[in-house]
Amino acid sequence: MYNPQLKTFFTVIESGSFSKAAAELYLTPSAVLHQIRALEKDLGVELFLRTSKGVTLTPAGEYLEAHGRSFIRMGDELRAGVRSAASAENSICIGTSMLEKCRLLYDLWVLFSAEDPDCRIQMASINVGEQIPESTDLIESLNSNIPWMRDWRFLEICQVPFGCAFVQGHPLARKSVITAEDLRGETVITINDGSCDTITQLLKHLRDHGANVVYHFGSGMNMFWESAFTGDVQLVPLCFHDILINMSVVPFFPTFSLPYGIFYRPDPHPAVLRFLDFIRLTYGAGNSSGIVPVLS
Repeated sequence: MYNPQLKTFFTVIESGSFSKAAAELYLTPSAVLHQIRALEKDLGVELFLRTSKGVTLTPAGEYLEAHGRSFIRMGDELRAGVRSAASAENSICIGTSMLEKCRLLYDLWVLFSAEDPDCRIQMASINVGEQIPESTDLIESLNSNIPWMRDWRFLEICQVPFGCAFVQGHPLARKSVITAEDLRGETVITINDGSCDTITQLLKHLRDHGANVVYHFGSGMNMFWESAFTGDVQLVPLCFHDILINMSVVPFFPTFSLPYGIFYRPDPHPAVLRFLDFIRLTYGAGNSSGIVPVLS
């Protein structure tokens, strides 16, 4: 990113002569002299005074020595930045957490990388309740219309129904399907900020049948951990069965579902666009044949 003649210029200064600089640069002395003369011609000044004892700098040469290294450093930094940007353009950063897991993206990535082997994947731990790092390109999640989701675009893959999670030994844990009538008199814990119509309708359905619905304010993981000790029923999407340790998740009837898929930023870079196009094509063409997984 900088004129290579500058490197020769500083090598001559450090070595003290054209011949020693030539040896360090693996060039002939005439080639070194040619580069210095070309630099002097380009600048329109003389940089070295040549004597029988070696070379010394002219005032112009001293000025270039004092300020030229910063130019080289900036050139190196610019080169590194350009390479980093090029690398980032061919890599995808996926944000994950205990709730926003790669339930589908891992299998999709295996299929995609076979077609686009030069693209790279990175994983980043995120906290959607606070701040998502700017480097995050994709997040796999339910779409419940909570605040962070409104700033992203969404590619729906499937619908995930709700169910109820019970601690082991709870009488209702043995049922194959749960209805609102089964939950009459039960305390049902849920997280809902009022922004999701589906959840609002489901909670009204539960209350109409006599369930005691309690909102849990805080992180979803706290709700899961606390309910495991209190024995309260949790209202959860069925895909959360993989994080509910020692609990049984039973489907709810009638069906209330949320969209599930991939969140991506409004201005995705080319590698992300390629991956999203692959997901659309793969699910559109192969889903009915069972080529890729779908949550249920």
